[in-house]
Amino acid sequence: MRFLALVLVACLGFATPAAAEWRLIGEREVLDRVDRDTIVVEGHQQFERIRICVYRQPVHFIDADITYHNGGHQDISIAAQIRPGGCTRDIDLVGEDRDIATISMLYEENSRRRGRAHVRVFAE
Repeated sequence: MRFLALVLVACLGFATPAAAEWRLIGEREVLDRVDRDTIVVEGHQQFERIRICVYRQPVHFIDADITYHNGGHQDISIAAQIRPGGCTRDIDLVGEDRDIATISMLYEENSRRRGRAHVRVFAE
């Protein structure tokens, strides 16, 4: 039993650094209709990529736009339905100053029953 506990601790120790690289930078509830939401990213930090994940209900993403603190802009074509528990591909951020000010997403919650999906944006 003690050996099993040591193996578990060792495995958790190896898994922690990879999971710690992605940081939650914003989240929104999605209603059962086409919706545009903007996430304001607090503070100033350089990121290399983002990933958008979906929970509870499927979400059909139409478009996303990133605005940087320096005034730069990046349009992201997602055009995909993401199932609950799924995420977009890792989306590389362009330019040298990748300090995100806002992320604007156009999407719709896409379930047959009325419910709310939950969207989280992670960055590393």
